[in-house]
Amino acid sequence: MQYASLFLFHFIYFVMIGASTFLSKFYGDIGMTSGQIGLLSSVPTLVSLAFIPAIGSLTDRMPRKRYLLSILLAAMAGMCFLIGQFRQFLPLIVSVSVYTLFAQSARPVSNAIALEYTYTANKPYGPIRLMGTVGYQLGALLVGWVLSKSLDSLYPLKGTALLATFVVSFAMPNIEGHQHAKEKVPIRLLFRDRHVTWLYALIFIAAITTQFYAAFYSRYMGDLGFTNAQISWITLFSVMAELPFLVFADRIGRLTNIWVWLLIGFVTNGVRWLGLAFARSIPLIVAFQIPGVTVLACFEFFPAIYLTRRVPPEQSGIAQTMLSLTIFGAGNIVGSMLGGQLCERVGIGTMFAANGALLLIATLCILPLALKLMREEAREGAQNK
Repeated sequence: MQYASLFLFHFIYFVMIGASTFLSKFYGDIGMTSGQIGLLSSVPTLVSLAFIPAIGSLTDRMPRKRYLLSILLAAMAGMCFLIGQFRQFLPLIVSVSVYTLFAQSARPVSNAIALEYTYTANKPYGPIRLMGTVGYQLGALLVGWVLSKSLDSLYPLKGTALLATFVVSFAMPNIEGHQHAKEKVPIRLLFRDRHVTWLYALIFIAAITTQFYAAFYSRYMGDLGFTNAQISWITLFSVMAELPFLVFADRIGRLTNIWVWLLIGFVTNGVRWLGLAFARSIPLIVAFQIPGVTVLACFEFFPAIYLTRRVPPEQSGIAQTMLSLTIFGAGNIVGSMLGGQLCERVGIGTMFAANGALLLIATLCILPLALKLMREEAREGAQNK
């Protein structure tokens, strides 16, 4: 029952995330400029940075991690219904900032619960995350079908999905906070492991480009003349590659080490962004979107499993929180805020091309570091045998 609840939770929660792919187009439809859209995507995350590490530590100190998750989901749902009432920039950015604080905290808490349960129960995590991909696809399609004429009800749709996840959260595994009733472990100890620190740093570089994409993709597609329904179908075909990957993801991850996977992610997404900058037909856009599976694999899935196995159990919650904060927090601030300002000067397509070049150049720069980290971990493995 607890394992099944993780499947259901990820499915419904990612319906909400799939619907979120239309946020930039929604903001544009109600009159926001590219600069304002960038601020709506980044400033709320910047505000939440002051609180999220504390919530990550709280995850490890709770008697049961799912208690905190339920509270966060209820708060997110309430904020969605409130945000749906606003159409002016100031009330939007204030309310979205409050929502983002809860949202940035909820995802790593749910990840920590799922990863720790599957690790201790010796069950695969990939199929659980697969249900998230299916939910993501459905969420994007629902918006295209139900809100094809107007995106006015986008936030209420997100709120409805969050209420459903709130109900499901009560059936999730009772994972204990490993610092509960024990000596507290400072966050800074997580970064004594230089491999963990470098993992976050390299993912941050990639996250700048992926968060720019998340903030401006639907707006860019709209500017190219595609309808909401067409954008939904492009999104669906773009993430289809995630389905077969996630079926075998746990085994695929063992084919090589995390540093090779990061390099693969840098190269494939560099090519992806360059392709999106110049593609204008649906088949070409879909073709260049297929490598997007490496964002999930190389920058989220494999790093999350790596952290679960490398960091002490007492810091499992904060480790996943810092991963989420790196991708959806710090990366979002730079990618959305700076990207939004630059878009108003050079255009979204030019920024995609620049992001592609950035990742390919970065690949060459980090190769020596990656090789050094691989050698160090190989020596660690030999010593532990």
